Amino acid sequence: METKPVASDSVPDELETSPSKVDWATIEHAYTTTTESAREIARAHGVTHSAVAKRAKKGKWNRPEKEKPVSREIEKLEPRQQKFVQQYLQEPNATKAAIKAGYSSKCAGEIGSENLKKPHIKEAIEAERDKTARKLNLSRERVMAEYTKLAFFDMRQAYHEGGELKLPHELDEDTAAAIVGFETVEEKSHGQKALPLAVRKVRWTDKLGALNSIMKAQGWNKDVGTSENPLVIRNFTATERAVRMSRALQSNPELMAALMVIASPKAVE
Repeated sequence: METKPVASDSVPDELETSPSKVDWATIEHAYTTTTESAREIARAHGVTHSAVAKRAKKGKWNRPEKEKPVSREIEKLEPRQQKFVQQYLQEPNATKAAIKAGYSSKCAGEIGSENLKKPHIKEAIEAERDKTARKLNLSRERVMAEYTKLAFFDMRQAYHEGGELKLPHELDEDTAAAIVGFETVEEKSHGQKALPLAVRKVRWTDKLGALNSIMKAQGWNKDVGTSENPLVIRNFTATERAVRMSRALQSNPELMAALMVIASPKAVE
């Protein structure tokens, strides 16, 4: 008795449609330029997922980079404001960030300064910084603790009582953090039986730079003698006062305009 083949609804592993009808150029474009999954692309063009995967591997197709998720605060901003925030987070320079965000270079400085004063932009910047801090387990206290190690380390802790420099594994945590480089150089000694001379070179951290970083982080680098910074370091010269006054006026156009009105001849009359 002859048996007839049973009809099957299954499709070949490679293709659901005829190979001659598959538009691989369009599939490649979708694969390399869109965020659609390979399965979605395969379904849309009548081929199997495995067929797309094999063709992508053979042709070395690369998927586009996925956009980084942004916070709700950034989503509320206009497109150029979003770019401004992203550029400012990479390099905290308002003028450069404004130019890279697409604003005119002629007014980038003014626009950048204005953007940093807008509440919704400030919130977006703070939100992104907080997200980065959480991801890297950063905190102000941790950073200040590291600055403190660098600023107040005692180089005597790097030596034994006899004056010999300690090896790296002999250093305590604070002293090790203050050493930028540790190099050992062996130099040949005179005489055939003489042992090579080991010369150890140490580069210390920049203590002044660390102290300045602490001053900046705490706000102590602002004008002294104010409520924000009551610490008085020294008196300013007349030139320094003039420069600071000029900066204050430039940053406050309304005050500048008011002073110009007061100083005008009509105001004197």
